[in-house]
Amino acid sequence: MDHETVIVQGWKALEATLKFGEKALREPLWVPAPDSEAATELANTENGQHGPWGETPPRTAYAAANLMMAGVLDDLGSLRQLLGAQMPVIGPTVVARSAVEIASTVWWLMEPGIGVRRRACRELVLSLTSARRAGQLAKDMEASEAVTEALGQEARVLQRIADQDIGQPTGRPYSPKIEGETTPDATGGTAEMLKLALSANASKEAIYRSYSAVTHGEIYGLMNFMAPGVSSNGQTLIHWHLDPDILDSTIQVAIGSFREAYRRIQRVMGWGKLESDLWEIKLGKIFNGA
Repeated sequence: MDHETVIVQGWKALEATLKFGEKALREPLWVPAPDSEAATELANTENGQHGPWGETPPRTAYAAANLMMAGVLDDLGSLRQLLGAQMPVIGPTVVARSAVEIASTVWWLMEPGIGVRRRACRELVLSLTSARRAGQLAKDMEASEAVTEALGQEARVLQRIADQDIGQPTGRPYSPKIEGETTPDATGGTAEMLKLALSANASKEAIYRSYSAVTHGEIYGLMNFMAPGVSSNGQTLIHWHLDPDILDSTIQVAIGSFREAYRRIQRVMGWGKLESDLWEIKLGKIFNGA
């Protein structure tokens, strides 16, 4: 596939996904269908130190998923803006990786069938980890006000854990475990979702070569963007190059990651599938050249 075709298809697919996502996810609190898994979670019978949980713990988990999906859409919008005849080589891969990793966290948080208590614990694990990492960075940067704010975040999460009468965190500071729930490692968790997100015609080899190493600035990753060429005098040169297959797979895996996370949200919330089916049909036509 040539570069121009990838650009045209990618732009259309990202545009369709952004329009769908912004419409499907714009409800701040999300409204579950009456007989959905989410409706059951909102009507939970869990009790905390001060009485019944009510809707707040599950709604907090849904709000976290909503926030992260907004981040995924923002990345997809950034990826769309990067597409063009003249474009950066590394940029699309780095932006796509951000979308993939955020989506994989949503995919884990919104796993169907885990029940309200496990979902609340997963959200608390994410919030506690985030607060602790913010605190460590602020300490390393010697930013006193940021340290105070981060410590306040951690204290508030710990208070929520206590109020909900959930077991205290164990494990490592940046990989806490709460009642058996802990976030999958970034590589493993992302790989599980990517198995579903990669379409049949996306190049797994291209993703493997460029997905991780280039983001961390490793020589192995950067070398995948070097290609042989010939100068006007016939001399062989190595030049900085964005392979169309890598770009195509990068776009498809970013969109596919959004799709897999959305499918789990949709299942838990019990939302209808008509709009999402139409969006997926449109994507199929775009990538299959229909």
